[in-house]
Amino acid sequence: MTFEQLEYFLAAARAETFFDAAESLHITQSSLSKQIMKLEKELNVRLFDRSRRSAVLTDAGREFLKEAGDLFHRYRAMRKRMQAFEDVSERTLRIGTLPFLSQYGLTGLFKDFSAAHPEIRLLLEEVEEIDLLSGFSSGRYDLIIARSHMCDESHFRFLLLDEDRLAAMLPAGHPLAWRKSVSLSDLAGEPFLLMHPYTSLYQLCMKLFHDAGITPHVLRTARLESIISAVALGEGVSLFAEKNFNLFRHESVVSVPIVPSPTLSVGGIYKDGEVSAEGERFLESLKKD
Repeated sequence: MTFEQLEYFLAAARAETFFDAAESLHITQSSLSKQIMKLEKELNVRLFDRSRRSAVLTDAGREFLKEAGDLFHRYRAMRKRMQAFEDVSERTLRIGTLPFLSQYGLTGLFKDFSAAHPEIRLLLEEVEEIDLLSGFSSGRYDLIIARSHMCDESHFRFLLLDEDRLAAMLPAGHPLAWRKSVSLSDLAGEPFLLMHPYTSLYQLCMKLFHDAGITPHVLRTARLESIISAVALGEGVSLFAEKNFNLFRHESVVSVPIVPSPTLSVGGIYKDGEVSAEGERFLESLKKD
């Protein structure tokens, strides 16, 4: 049994559905279900009755809930108290980030912080979204650098560092390539090449399509580099954060802003009241910049 599994169980017990619980934890429903199934296997009981439309606690689940919440909160409180006994010379700050620091000019922030605070060992890890969110949820990272729409502001705090917008990637010879902007309706009949489904950008695009009443023809999903190559060959079009695309410019691909587009905000995400002293110093340095 792990404390991450306890956290997942508690989220599922509070939510109406596993989907809602996964959304609150910023993980996939599949990841949530797998961890709860592992917990059930270890305990050799069923914690949830899945025969109904919404998973509900079994008698064993309700009994387990009485202990799980207290155990998890005592664990979090203990970890916080132990920080006061850490060797000052070994203070460590663990930050997880999406692999987009160069696109948003954020690399220098970490270099400047390390130079100003040599007593703090800064561990910076670039990971994909699914690992970033699960690592943040489990306590692996003290804070993360990500997009604002990846977090629920009722549970987390967000410190803005940069803003971006959604753009269409089109073959240079596309009839819409010379427009100053395009709408999703303009692209409705195009075959789309999108980021992988586990990414927040894919989920945002699908929500925008849904809100616009568009059923997109998604040809396939892939990484950005592969998408740009495919768009250059005329296989389809794509949607992406404009500044991310700018780093991988291709002579046969153009970027055209989507209008209207939600603002894609990038910044630090942290849990209010649960940030270490090292994390507080880092957040203070961001606010000064």
